[in-house]
Amino acid sequence: MERLWRNLILALALGVAAFVGITVFAGLEELAAAAAGFDYSLIPAILALVSLSYVGRFVRWLYYLRLLGVSVPLGTNAAIFTAGLSMTVSPGKLGEVLKSVFIRQVSGDPVARTAPAVVAERVTDGTGMLVWGLLGALAFSFGPGLLIFFLLFTAFGVAVLRSKRLSLLAGRLLSRVPLLWRLVPHLHDFHASSNQLLAARPLTVATAISFLSWGLECTAVYLCSVAAGAESPFLVVVFIFAISSIAGSLSMLPGGIGAAEAGLAVMFVTVAGMARGPAAALTFVIRLATLWYATALGVVGLLVVRALLSGREEAEATK
Repeated sequence: MERLWRNLILALALGVAAFVGITVFAGLEELAAAAAGFDYSLIPAILALVSLSYVGRFVRWLYYLRLLGVSVPLGTNAAIFTAGLSMTVSPGKLGEVLKSVFIRQVSGDPVARTAPAVVAERVTDGTGMLVWGLLGALAFSFGPGLLIFFLLFTAFGVAVLRSKRLSLLAGRLLSRVPLLWRLVPHLHDFHASSNQLLAARPLTVATAISFLSWGLECTAVYLCSVAAGAESPFLVVVFIFAISSIAGSLSMLPGGIGAAEAGLAVMFVTVAGMARGPAAALTFVIRLATLWYATALGVVGLLVVRALLSGREEAEATK
C-alpha cells in the first residue's frame, strides 16, 4: 500500500507541473478571467455523467468476470472496481491489475486468470474511444487516417494476445530472463483468459458497453466546454478529447499527465478556435472531472477494500 501512495503522490506532483505549464501557456490573467466566467452550476451534471460512465464500465467488468467464471459478492466487487480507479494515474491504466490482486484475496482466483480482464478493458476502452474519435473526424473532415491506424494497431494487438504461438514464444523468452522466468507457469492461464475475453462476441459486447460509457464521458466533456463558453459542436469536442486521451495513453506517462493536457489545450486553440485563457481553463476542468475525480473515487475505494479485507482476516482468525 505504501508504494501505491507514493505513486499517487508522484502523479499529483506531475499534475501540478502540468497545470503550471498550462498556466504559463495561457497567462495567469487570461486564465483567471476565464475561470471567473465559467458556469459552475453545470459541475453536478458533469460529475453525474462521469459517474454513470464508471457504472457502465463496472457492468463490463462484471461481464468479463462472469465469462471467466469468477464469483465475487457484488458489494465487494464494486469496492474492488472502484479501488482500481486509483490506478487511473498509472501508465496506460495498467496498474488496475490491482483489482486482480484483490480478487485473488477474496475468491482465491489467480491473478493470471483475471489480469487479462484488465487488459481487455484497456483494449475495449481504446476501441470505444476510437469509434467516437472517428465520428468526429468524419463529421468535420479532420482526417481519420491517424485514428484508423490506431484501430488497426489495436486489432493487431488483439491478434497477438489471442495467438497461442506468440504466447509460447513469450514463454521461451521469459524463461531466459532473470526474475521474469517466474511468470512462465502463469502464461497458460493468461493466454486462455485473453483468448476467451477477446473472442469476437465478447469483444463486440464489451466495445458496445465501452462506446456507451465513453459517450457519457464525452457528453460530460462537452458540458465542460459549454460551461467554459465554447461554441464548438459536440463532435468537435469529442474529436479533441479522443485524440488527447489517446496521446496521453500512448505517452505511457502516469495518467497521460502532461501529454493529455498539452493536447487538449493546444487543440482547443488550433482546432476549436478558442482563446488561450478559456482553452486552458477548459483543460483544467476536463482533467479534474475525468482523471482526478476518478483517482479520488479510487482512493475511497482503496480504503473500503482495505477495511473489507481486514474484517475478513479478523473473521477467519476467530474461527
